[in-house]
Amino acid sequence: MENCEVKIRNEFFISALFVENTISTFLSEKLELEELINSNSFGNTSYALKFDQKIELLLETANFSIIDKSKISVFREIHNEFLLNKDKCSIEECFTSEDSNDDFLLILYPQSEFIPREEKIINACYQLIGEVSELISNVTNKPEVKMKRRNNFLRIDTSSLSKLTFLFSFLFLR
Repeated sequence: MENCEVKIRNEFFISALFVENTISTFLSEKLELEELINSNSFGNTSYALKFDQKIELLLETANFSIIDKSKISVFREIHNEFLLNKDKCSIEECFTSEDSNDDFLLILYPQSEFIPREEKIINACYQLIGEVSELISNVTNKPEVKMKRRNNFLRIDTSSLSKLTFLFSFLFLR
């Protein structure tokens, strides 16, 4: 397995952790849960919602376009394929679902004909990671943080934080 294939898998897993944590925080705020870590639904327990369930819950509660829902769903499916096919030698071999997620990626992110298919898929995966991270960050940015002393609301901009997190994730891949 080549180094770039290992990196893209690691990027997917790092990004999935960011997405899952962001969704958990967002949903726990919506449900007004005080302690996220000790929550049965979002904490580190055997009863907690799984990654797929959190994604599905976000897709049902947030207002996404059809294309954005498709990107997030494909991100979830690719994450699951990487988990299931962790012993496969190439990225192409990891894409085993009947939904042809690799073809969807190549349609969504067209590239030059002269680039090998494997490299196109890796490039498309990086683009998908960036877009899904930004989508999740933008949607979860909507809740307000309530100020206790006054009845004003303060909006926190997490989109720049997510981009910074995404950039720093490359530092940990060595």
